Amino acid sequence: MCTRKILADFPTGSFLFVNLVLANATSHTQHVASNLKKQQNLRKTAYLDNNIFVDIEQNSLSINDLLENIDQNLTDFFYSASHLQEANEMTAETKNELNDRLIKRFQTISSVTNNNYLFQELPSNKVHKLKEKPSVVYNTINDVPFARNMMKGMMSTVNEEQKSEFRKQLNIDPIRINNYSPKEVIEQINSKSDLMGGFSLVGMIEKAVELHPQGKEMGLHNRFAGIFEMLDMVGYWKDKFNEKSNYARLWDSSHSHFSSYCDYFICNDKRTRNKAKVVFEIYGIETKVLDSSGKE
Repeated sequence: MCTRKILADFPTGSFLFVNLVLANATSHTQHVASNLKKQQNLRKTAYLDNNIFVDIEQNSLSINDLLENIDQNLTDFFYSASHLQEANEMTAETKNELNDRLIKRFQTISSVTNNNYLFQELPSNKVHKLKEKPSVVYNTINDVPFARNMMKGMMSTVNEEQKSEFRKQLNIDPIRINNYSPKEVIEQINSKSDLMGGFSLVGMIEKAVELHPQGKEMGLHNRFAGIFEMLDMVGYWKDKFNEKSNYARLWDSSHSHFSSYCDYFICNDKRTRNKAKVVFEIYGIETKVLDSSGKE
C-alpha cells in the first residue's frame, strides 16, 4: 500500500528524470571503467638485461633516463633467475668483498624492480609474475651447486673449428646478413636448408627437441637458446669467442625469453638485441627491443 502510494504520488515526468539519472550514472560508470582501462593500457612493463642493472649500479644510468628515453608510461620492471645466475659469475679477491658485491647487486635489482620476479615453473614451463627478493632467488639457485657446471658443459659441445667449418659450408656473408631485417635473416638461413639436412631454421630446432631425451619437457626458453646458438653459428651478430661466451649466450637467450612477457626488452648489447629480434619475429612476439637510449 505504501509502495503504491509513493508511486502514485510520483510525477510522471519524474520517471523520465529517474531514467535520465540512471542512464547518466550508467554512462558515467562506463566512462570511468573506460578511463580505467585506458590507464591500465598506458601502464607499460620492461625487462632489463643484466648490463642495464650494472649501469644503474655504477650510477651511469637511472630509471628516470629509461623513462625519458623509452616510455614515460613504464611502471613496472622485472627480473628473473637469469640475473642471479649471472651474479653467480662474480669474482673478488676476498670472500667478504664478493659478499659485498652480491649484496649490492641484490639491492640494485630489488630497488629497480620492487621485487617483481618472473618465475618459470617446471616442468610446465609456465611463467608467473611474483614478488620475491633477489637474495631468496639466489639462495634457491645455489641449493643445486652442480647445475651450473652441468649447464656450462652442455653449452660447449660444438667447438669453434666446427662452427667455422659450418659457416664456410653455408657460405653466408656475416657483414651482409648483419644488415638484414629479422625476416630477411630467417629467409636467408632457410634458403640454405639443403645444406642443413633439408631443415629450415625452426625445423632444425624442432628436430633437435624431438630427438632430445627430455624433449617433451622443453619449452619456449629451450627453443630461444637453440635459435640463439644457431644464429651465432651462422655468423649473425656473432659473439666474440672466449671461454665464457657460450655460457653467456645461454643467459642472453634466457633474458630474451623472459622479456617476451613484458612490453619492452631493454638491453645495451647489440648482439643480443639483434638475435632477440629474429626470435621474436619467428614466434610473433611483440615485445619492443631497445637500448637504454631508446634506439633499436
